[in-house]
Amino acid sequence: MGEFFKTLDVNTVLTYSTALAIIMGVRLASPIVAHIIIYIFQKILKIKKKPSESGFYYPLIFIFTVMGFGFVILHYLELPEGILSLYRKIFRILLILTIADALTNCLEPDSTFFKKLENNTKFNGNEALNSFIGKILKVVIYIIAAFMIITDLGYNLGGLATGLGVGSAIFALAAQDFVKSLIGGFAIITDKPFEIGDFIEVANFQGTVIDITFRSTRLKAVNNAIISMPNSVIVTEYVKNWSRLENRRLDMRLRLDLNCNTETINRAIEKIKTVLKTNNKVIKESVAVYHESIESDANILFIAMYVDTIDYSEYMKIKEQVNCDILSVLERENIELVYPTQKIYTESK
Repeated sequence: MGEFFKTLDVNTVLTYSTALAIIMGVRLASPIVAHIIIYIFQKILKIKKKPSESGFYYPLIFIFTVMGFGFVILHYLELPEGILSLYRKIFRILLILTIADALTNCLEPDSTFFKKLENNTKFNGNEALNSFIGKILKVVIYIIAAFMIITDLGYNLGGLATGLGVGSAIFALAAQDFVKSLIGGFAIITDKPFEIGDFIEVANFQGTVIDITFRSTRLKAVNNAIISMPNSVIVTEYVKNWSRLENRRLDMRLRLDLNCNTETINRAIEKIKTVLKTNNKVIKESVAVYHESIESDANILFIAMYVDTIDYSEYMKIKEQVNCDILSVLERENIELVYPTQKIYTESK
């Protein structure tokens, strides 16, 4: 270590100190320069947004920092030509990836890109459609970036295309399900049977839609389980969108003891109607209570109503309250509920 310091002269120390100062200065100045550049462009494009919230903000800081390192490497450090050539190649790759990253950052569903698109064209997308289109554009951008990097590294794209042509048949067979799901996803986005945030039922699954991707739609079930369903399956099934309802229907059938007389049943019906109509979550005009039928083992009471909610959790709470209210009426009237029974007669010889 001592020998190392002995070999250092004033010029060397000055050179390394200047290089370190430049790197630190560039790193500290990068956010300011990025902020100014983005601010100018936002003024030109009339974008009302903080420069630090732009998708180009952090990529610009990164590029300026790398350029600072590059300036030091190229002008202050006496490095072999091989290392300098390697740096130039790495810098170009990082520049391509950073630009791609900046462009993809601007393709979020609520980004300025989609807002400008809606304002200047007839495009009228929702969050799900914007997200779907954004993901497709992101894939295209990264594919272009990958080809640019491959070309920069000196690989022959013609040979690569030939190789892809040889394996195209195998790739087509393997990609069949993906293509079906992609078409299904596009159909879901354009037809809009549901959107992100809707509570839907598909086949035997229920849940809130949390994402729609190229291949699948993800649901969050009431027990917080995440269900991923291929789009190709969803488009072939019946979809119930509970969120499109203005309100939910609640109905039930009660089996009353046959020993209940007509007066007791009628009184219970009127009291059930009254208690249901006093519930501020039940739509009063929709309440219906009828003595529907008389079966061999019970009087059948039919109760139906609409409740003022589309949220499943709130619906279950209202249903619980309604059940308790009805049971209270039956208890006060001394009416017992009976289970379905079956009588078996045996013949004795």
